[in-house]
Amino acid sequence: MTGVPQTAAPTGPAVTEPEQRGTLVVADRIVTLGHGRYKARALVIRGKRVVWVGDDPAQAPPHGARVDLSGCSIGPAFVDAHVHLTPTGITLTGLDLAGVRSGEEMLRALSTYADQHTGRVIWGHGYDTYGLEGPLPDPDALAEAASGRAVYLSRVDGHSAIVDRSTLSAAPLARAQGIERDADGEPTGVLKREANHIVRRWSVGAMSARELQDAREAAVREACRLGITAVHEMGGPDIMGVEDFDAWRVGAWPIEVVPYWGSVDLGFVLERDLRQIGGDLLLDGSLGSHTAALSEPYADADTSGHLEFDDDTLTELFLEATHAGIQVGVHAVGDEAIRQAVRCWRAVEDRVPEHLEGAVRRLHHRLEHAEVLPPDLIDDIADLGLLVSAQPAFEAAWGGPGGMYERRLGPVRQRWTNPFRALADRGVNLAFGSDSNVTPIDPWGTVHAAQHRAHAEHAISRLEAVSGSTLGGRSAARQDRYVGVIRAGMRADLSVWEGDPFAADDPRGARCVLTVHKGRVTHGEAALPRWEP
Repeated sequence: MTGVPQTAAPTGPAVTEPEQRGTLVVADRIVTLGHGRYKARALVIRGKRVVWVGDDPAQAPPHGARVDLSGCSIGPAFVDAHVHLTPTGITLTGLDLAGVRSGEEMLRALSTYADQHTGRVIWGHGYDTYGLEGPLPDPDALAEAASGRAVYLSRVDGHSAIVDRSTLSAAPLARAQGIERDADGEPTGVLKREANHIVRRWSVGAMSARELQDAREAAVREACRLGITAVHEMGGPDIMGVEDFDAWRVGAWPIEVVPYWGSVDLGFVLERDLRQIGGDLLLDGSLGSHTAALSEPYADADTSGHLEFDDDTLTELFLEATHAGIQVGVHAVGDEAIRQAVRCWRAVEDRVPEHLEGAVRRLHHRLEHAEVLPPDLIDDIADLGLLVSAQPAFEAAWGGPGGMYERRLGPVRQRWTNPFRALADRGVNLAFGSDSNVTPIDPWGTVHAAQHRAHAEHAISRLEAVSGSTLGGRSAARQDRYVGVIRAGMRADLSVWEGDPFAADDPRGARCVLTVHKGRVTHGEAALPRWEP
C-alpha cells in the first residue's frame, strides 16, 4: 500500500534478535544531505545508529528485519532551532486567537472559551494588531467576557499583551515600564516590555500543574507528528520560568530538547551542566510591537525601539562565557540590536588571552531572528563566525509589499529583512525554526517560505532550506559530528514522508508516516523498536 510501511517482522520495546542484527529500510528515495552519496534507496539501522546506506538493498549487510516504504521518501529528521514548547502546547490546547480579525471577535472567542474551560487564568495567544479591525478590547470588556476570571492575551510575537482590570490590579506592576496609558493616564490594558514579562510570569504561576503538563505533552505529540526529533527550547525567567525550564531539561521526552536559558546568569547554566546560555536573551523586542531596536525611527511610529542591555553588561557576559566554553545566543531583531551584538563580540575578540584565540568562532555563538539585517553587517557576522537562527515563516506572514515589515520599516529597509541568500553566500550558517507559538511548528512551511520570497534575491533553494531545517539546527547545537545527515555511523534520526516533498512543487502539507529518534519510532508504525519513557 503506497505511503504505509510494510513490515517483515514485528518488534516490541524489548531488544530482540532482529533488532540486534539491525533493520533494513527501503524507500523510493533517501535524501542524505551528506557529502559523497547524496541520495540512496536503502539503509540499515542497528541500535541508535545507521550502519549502512546504499542504492541496492541486496547489497545490505546482514539484518534481522526489513521495512518497505514503497511510495515514500526519507530524510534527516527536522530540528526546530527556536521554539517555546509549553506556550506552543497552551496554544494547541487553549485559546488560539490567530484567526480573530477584530476586537469584537476576540471578545466572542474569549467568552466562548471561558464558558467551556475552568482555571484561574485564561491564557490566549496569537492576535495580531497588524490588520486587526477596530481597537483592542479594554480591561473592563475583557473582564466581562471572561466572567471575572484573570485574562492574559498575548500578541502573536509574545512581546506585548492585553489584560483585564483585575490582573492590572493584582500583578506587581507598580514600577514597571511598558504600561500603555490613555490621555487621562489610565491603563489601556496593553502591556509591553517589563510589564508584559511581569504579568506573563504571574499568569504562569496561576496555572495548574495539570494544565502545564497537558500543554507539554501536546507540544511533543505535535513535533513527533511533523517529523521533528529535536527542538531548541528557548526558556527564561521572563518566558515560562525555572520550573518549566527544568521540566524540559530533565524530563523523559520522545524528542531531544536542547535547553537555552534567556538570562545573563552564567551560574544558572553552569549549575545545570549546560554548555549554552541565552537564546531568547532579549537585546530588543519585536517589530510588530514597535520594540525592536532600529538605527533609525520606525516608519509608522515616533520611536526607534529599545535596547535592553548596555554594552558593558553584554560584553562581560560574552567574555565570561567564552572563557567557560559556553555558547551564547541573543535575541536581536532590529539592526541596532544586531550592531550591538557585533560590537560586543568584537570587544571580546580584542580582550581574550592568546590561548583562547579563535574561541569566538569555535563556539558558534548565535543571533536569534536577525530580521532587519542591512548588507554592511553580513561581513561582520561571517567574520565572527556567528550563526543566524532565523524563522522563514516570518517573511511569509509579514514580508513583501504591503506587509507589516514594509509598514514598520518603509519600502527601502524592508528589502533587507531576512537576507538568507546573502548570508548563505557569505558562508554564514543558518538554522531554521518556527519561534512557535509565534508561528506554528511547520517544517515544510518553513522550507517553502525560505524558498519563495517576495524579494527573490533573498531566496534559497529547496535543499538549502531543508538543510537549514535539519543539519542547521544540529550545527547550532554543536551536534553535527554525530547526527544531522544520513550516513553510516550517524545517529538514526529520520523522517519518512508520503510521496517526495523534497522534489514536489509545493511540499506544504506533506504527510509524515514515520518519525525515528535514536533508532526508535516516535510517530507511525514500523518494525523498529518504539520509544518508551
